[in-house]
Amino acid sequence: MPRPRTGRAVLLLVLTTCAGAPARAQPVLTQLQNAILRVEDAAAVTFGRSLPLPSASAGVSYAFDPATGNFQRQSSTFGQVYLDRADPIGARKVNVQVGYQYVKLTEISGHEADDLRDPDPIYLPGKAGALRIPRFDVSAALHQMLFAGTYGITDDFEMSLAIPVVYSDISAGLQAEVFGFRADGSVINRSLHPVDTQGTLGVGDLLLRAKYRIVEANLVHASAGLLLRLPTGETSALRGVGFFEVAPAILASSRIFRPADWARLQVHLNATVGFDTEDVDQSEARWGIGLDWGVSERFTAAIAFLGRNQFSRVAPPGFFDLPRCPGANVVTCATTAEARDGRAPIFGLSGARPDYYDISVGGRGAVWRDTLFVFANVLVPLNDGFVRTAPIPLVGVEATF
Repeated sequence: MPRPRTGRAVLLLVLTTCAGAPARAQPVLTQLQNAILRVEDAAAVTFGRSLPLPSASAGVSYAFDPATGNFQRQSSTFGQVYLDRADPIGARKVNVQVGYQYVKLTEISGHEADDLRDPDPIYLPGKAGALRIPRFDVSAALHQMLFAGTYGITDDFEMSLAIPVVYSDISAGLQAEVFGFRADGSVINRSLHPVDTQGTLGVGDLLLRAKYRIVEANLVHASAGLLLRLPTGETSALRGVGFFEVAPAILASSRIFRPADWARLQVHLNATVGFDTEDVDQSEARWGIGLDWGVSERFTAAIAFLGRNQFSRVAPPGFFDLPRCPGANVVTCATTAEARDGRAPIFGLSGARPDYYDISVGGRGAVWRDTLFVFANVLVPLNDGFVRTAPIPLVGVEATF
């Protein structure tokens, strides 16, 4: 949800309409302003973080064979799209990758983003009156192209660079009613219907990744990883998170099991902590476990279970709660004290700490020798969170040489 034009335009209209309200009403107006801006900030950052990043791992890897004196391709094609495998690409090998994914916003705090409803008026203390926002609709769709390159510095160490180019199509609108009295006694009685749309193209956050293999045992390989996320994307257009992120990781892969000719199985486990360097409390843990199924020498299917767990709440308890008049209209709420009863969160929003769980299904196949590969995937949300998207399709092509 864009922090900017729509949210600020809405606030400007509402607060201008209520200008001159008694001092007792100002804390409620300020709380409403802070609540909407907190939603916009949290939604923008969470949406930016929810954009899944295809892994930097190439579809194939190579290792030096002392017997031949050459680098030999490893037997299994890597099928995962969002998980990294422990094995680096191999010394002096290069992988280039281009992927496209479509991301559409569907939910905010468990409610449909394009149909947020709040029927009960908000009471403004004193003789200021009341306002009601019966509907707030937000839509956001992103078309993201990710360009990435990986280079194997040694057999055990590789580095990657990735930059997304994103077209964001965002719109928002609301209905609002305001009724009451200003401090000078004049009447406020307005209906507001602000709408805003924007479509912009730009780069997202620049991603620098490194991986170093630390364990190469018979049963398991493990590497230490590091992601640096530079805030080059515009947060208001949902292209970035707006802060410098440091994300150390542990990447593990099992040995390949071969229960049948048509089944080469390999398990992958990733565990990452993404540190918000501006506010450590807003950091999050990211993890995933996945299974590669090598159906043939040229194609590997993949399934993975992914999780994201934020360290802290979206907002303190009661942050979104405002004084209400349940079941009343704005005129009754503004003029009848008996109609004012309790508090309720704006749009039913919760500031609780969110967890996100997804399932990823896809695969990768070779289309030309061991050089050119295509991959496809869909990421399906399994639960609600603060900000949620529709299933995310992804397709891409990569070359290793």
